[in-house]
Amino acid sequence: MKTNRFGQAAVLSTDQLDRLIAALPAQHHRVLAEVCRRTACRISEGRQLTWNCITTSAVVLPRPLTKAKLASREIPMTPKLQEILAAWRSEWAALNGRDPQPGDFVFQGRFKGACLSSRAFMDALESAASEVGLEGVSSHSFRRSALSSASEAGIPLAALRALSGHQSLQALQRYLEVSQTAKEKAAAAFA
Repeated sequence: MKTNRFGQAAVLSTDQLDRLIAALPAQHHRVLAEVCRRTACRISEGRQLTWNCITTSAVVLPRPLTKAKLASREIPMTPKLQEILAAWRSEWAALNGRDPQPGDFVFQGRFKGACLSSRAFMDALESAASEVGLEGVSSHSFRRSALSSASEAGIPLAALRALSGHQSLQALQRYLEVSQTAKEKAAAAFA
């Protein structure tokens, strides 16, 4: 699915993300996409979250879930993400006939005690991207879009690195796409 230069996932605008997420076929797919969009976590990290990783102040990505299992990350909870997760918690409880326990997966898979599979999410994402006419979309589009958007908003790279879990600024910068508008603004600021 990655079709742009260098084989990177497409960076999507807010409108494109909204349309893509709305086209996902099931609520748990939509909520997982929103979590990744709003925390810049990887799909592999998001789909393995358990309810004890969701607090009123943060989404905690424990070390065993992170790439290379290097370090835990804590992403501050935003009001929008809190609203999305609270609604999902209620729906999760209705679907399962009980309140979630701390060790329950936030995004359950088809089989009891398993999380949503990467393949199930990717199949849904491919269908949704095709439906809304987006190319170059992959599960990493949520992460690249979140980081690029925050960078363009002027968030310091050190802060982005702390939230994204990248080991170096060089690794982080490969994720960031600079928009034409940002280039024009920078050129206008040249002395």
